Amino acid sequence: MKSIYLLGGICVGVIMAYFAGAALGRAKCMENVARQAVEITKTQMMKKEKINAEVYSLGVADIRDILRTKYTIAD
Repeated sequence: MKSIYLLGGICVGVIMAYFAGAALGRAKCMENVARQAVEITKTQMMKKEKINAEVYSLGVADIRDILRTKYTIAD
């Protein structure tokens, strides 16, 4: 009788370890996806800053602002 309980306990332990590992893997995957999203956002912001700095240093910003105020989506 003790061997049946021991076998049952081992089976329950293995099943619990499986589900705990799956949950841990899912959490790590979500963490990696969040980190990648942050890195992509940082890269996009850096590119945008570089482009804006280049545009404003060339004096094209005034033309952009004038066109933006003159022609809107409503027109």
